[in-house]
Amino acid sequence: MAAPKPPTTTRIQRGINSVIFSPPERNPENNGSSAFYKLGECQDCEALNATLLARIELLTENEIFHRNHFLGGRYENLYVVLDAIPEMRVILDLATAQAAHILDQPKKELVIGWWLNIMRPGDYTYPHTHDDADELLSGVYYIVVPPRSGKLLLTKGSQRAEVEPRAGRIVYFKPDVLHEVMRNESDGSRISIGFNVGPVQT
Repeated sequence: MAAPKPPTTTRIQRGINSVIFSPPERNPENNGSSAFYKLGECQDCEALNATLLARIELLTENEIFHRNHFLGGRYENLYVVLDAIPEMRVILDLATAQAAHILDQPKKELVIGWWLNIMRPGDYTYPHTHDDADELLSGVYYIVVPPRSGKLLLTKGSQRAEVEPRAGRIVYFKPDVLHEVMRNESDGSRISIGFNVGPVQT
């Protein structure tokens, strides 16, 4: 049986926060993009991103429960207690719903894991993949993107793509796609979350 499809456009609500859901295939930019990644959008999310930024700026050491990938003088992945950024649940719901469309699987059978990535001026992210477990789809959501803060580079075999980040954009790709982020040449921090979507463990 085919996976159930949500309406073409609907609103995802979490408490007082909400964003507009639209399937990634409706994004016209996907028409000319490579088949090994997809672009999604968080529509109507400017206020939500501002709230996320305010929460991130107030994070304490105790609310960051794990760090890994210490490369280039920084930890690339910061794992944060979700209750410290409760509004993040809206983005995680949206990303999981769009991933369900891409994977053609029911959303209830998928689970998402995420981490925070803060790239300060001069930082970059080293090439890596996410295919070390049972992940089905990987991605990144952009919260704050100063101009010239680094493109996302994706490589799969002979295919290579440069993706321009922007606040509210979600980029989806298979976990075995090699990816990296170019040097942040701006004067501000670029803030995003990385995530993996996998099957619910039974």
